[in-house]
Amino acid sequence: MSFTTPVIACTYSEIALKGRNRRAFLRKLVNNMQAALRGMSGVTIHHVESRLLVRLGSETQADEAAARLHRVFGLQWVAPAIEVPRDALDAELAADKSIGIEPRLTGLCDAACLLTAERAGGARNFRVNARRSDRSFGLNSLEIGRIVGAAVHQRCKLAGRMVDPDFTVDVLVLRASVLVFAAKEQSFGGLPACTSGRTMVLLSGGIDSPVAAWMMMRRGSRADFVHFYSGRNVEEADTAKIQQIVRLLAAWSPVTLRLHLVPVVPYEVRAIGTIEDRYDMVMFRRFMVRTAARLARRNKCLALVTGDSLGQVASQTLHNLAAISPDVTLPILRPLVGLDKHEITAWSRRTGLFDASILPYRDCCSIRSPRPILTARGVDLLKLSEDMGLEEAVREAADAAVRVDIPPATTA
Repeated sequence: MSFTTPVIACTYSEIALKGRNRRAFLRKLVNNMQAALRGMSGVTIHHVESRLLVRLGSETQADEAAARLHRVFGLQWVAPAIEVPRDALDAELAADKSIGIEPRLTGLCDAACLLTAERAGGARNFRVNARRSDRSFGLNSLEIGRIVGAAVHQRCKLAGRMVDPDFTVDVLVLRASVLVFAAKEQSFGGLPACTSGRTMVLLSGGIDSPVAAWMMMRRGSRADFVHFYSGRNVEEADTAKIQQIVRLLAAWSPVTLRLHLVPVVPYEVRAIGTIEDRYDMVMFRRFMVRTAARLARRNKCLALVTGDSLGQVASQTLHNLAAISPDVTLPILRPLVGLDKHEITAWSRRTGLFDASILPYRDCCSIRSPRPILTARGVDLLKLSEDMGLEEAVREAADAAVRVDIPPATTA
């Protein structure tokens, strides 16, 4: 039996909980999927019974398209599938019943065996997971699974196993067609990109802040980035690693990402001789937050994002986190605040950010005093800010910022 154009079945979960705004979220999700598939010819996306079916051109590689869609926030599952028309199945089923023979479901069995042969690999056993979105089909889920399973067992020589099988064939009955897929892959869910406002992410050279950025992007935030570099000017700074991290994050974004490179010299020249070593780290973090807030307002960002994890390092005690920003009116979002280093590292590996994040880099924070105060007070930092002229340093640093635009990427 010949099958229709290749299709990728995509499901969403959280968007289904939206009320009157659901249509807007779906429209944005479809737009982001189209952006991810940019450059592929003959692609169409249809919303069919709470699923998004991506129909591909004949020359399009389904696996490549699925890999791109896997990085679209808002999608819960992505699966290359074979679409079998319902009219042929219904006609065959009616004919088999009229003459009293066992239903054959030829199209479904052919599709299931084809996918099993292509994707089962070294599997020794399998199961069929059949579901009906449209219950008007002439067989129930158990009957469909039994017929398709028997065909796969006979033709592909695999044993059936209902619990923890090596390989699963999914069959989904819709009103106009039946989908058969065997490479169902869980995506990352969340909300469609650019549906939750713009944020300014303080990006360091470590593991934490890229993961914090990714988590906020997963919640629909459009991220801008600010990085503070050592050196007299951006030409002298080695920011290749930072730009590489943003390029990796751009693989998850449908829009261009902005990276603002900011010098630390304005702070350094004012802190020398004024700020004690024990206050240097918290004051430097205050400088970064204040500068990021200034850039955020210029770029219409609604909040700041940091990679802080409560108590992970001395500057991230609750006292210090509170003291650093008593006069910052923008919200400061800390998506990692309750995670430990092992959990953050696991997310870094899972999202493909880890290898770039551990490349050697002389971060500005790494050269600060190793023994910062643990219980700084906001009133003391405000006084030190006046003494050293922090606002002038912030203004000078923000004015010297250099913006680098990093376009969205379709591959990691």
